Amino acid sequence: MMKTVYTLAAALLIGTAAFGQQQNGAVFERAQAAYDDGRYGEAAALYEELLERGIDNAEVHYNLANACFKNSELPNAVLHYRKAAYELPRDPDIAANLHFALNAAGAADTPAPAVERLLGSLSQAEWVLLGTAGYLLLSSLLLLLLCLKNHRRGVLRLMAVPLVLTALAYFGWRYWQGFEQNPEWVVSKTEATALFGPVEGSTAHFKLPLGALVRQKSANSKGWIEIEYDGKEGWLKEAYIRPVSP
Repeated sequence: MMKTVYTLAAALLIGTAAFGQQQNGAVFERAQAAYDDGRYGEAAALYEELLERGIDNAEVHYNLANACFKNSELPNAVLHYRKAAYELPRDPDIAANLHFALNAAGAADTPAPAVERLLGSLSQAEWVLLGTAGYLLLSSLLLLLLCLKNHRRGVLRLMAVPLVLTALAYFGWRYWQGFEQNPEWVVSKTEATALFGPVEGSTAHFKLPLGALVRQKSANSKGWIEIEYDGKEGWLKEAYIRPVSP
């Protein structure tokens, strides 16, 4: 009896998953059709629906960004191009379209330092995979070193490779972890002006264009975010920005 119940439950779960995938596929096709027909607002809404359904991947973010850009929604376009870049940091189309969207917004697109470009060239998942591979290779070489009586010097030299890979993967992982402590935001409202201090009436420091990407430095409990933008730092009310990461 219990075996029959488990079988029916498993069949129900499989059937529900298959039905959900079919529905998601239908929504994706409708979104693509709307985009091809020039109904960009409808396409964007359908891609947003996919995100709400849990289909959160680079393809959906990229297509949503394209629809938002065509619909003159620059902040949303920049936000979703950037989210797509988190998963596919080396994709030339994502990088080019993000650059184009920032230029269209009149926002700064300052190249990152060389070290950050290196660490950001792989996604967080790729760094974890590389670190795991380095750890496994190092473990295998250590085991081999214990078993061998000869050629131990050669094995010791080979161990430098997984050590370097593991260390590099650690710093790459830390780079992406930094976006949890100091997340990126996109300016989502006009008239955004960074102030010198987190107080209403504080002296204006610099203005931020709609769609600009900024990096959080710190925050306080009153809804003020200390941001960095184009080499400048200032305070901005959270109401003017939307979180991109994590």
